[in-house]
Amino acid sequence: MANQRKAPSKRPARKITRQVTPTTSEVRHKLISEAAYYLSEQHGFEEKYQLHDWLEAEAKIDRIYGKSA
Repeated sequence: MANQRKAPSKRPARKITRQVTPTTSEVRHKLISEAAYYLSEQHGFEEKYQLHDWLEAEAKIDRIYGKSA
């Protein structure tokens, strides 16, 4: 008898849609702060971009986790 293998099943990849919300306003603030830091780093930490980077980071975190606290 020839060695026959079953073809792997072709199930569609599952998309994970569960959204995790930061538990407290302190956690949200920390996430925004870290995101703003990395945005600021891209501008060489120029002061004129501080507010823009913070607001952009805040919007990004809210898009990812949803508005909370």
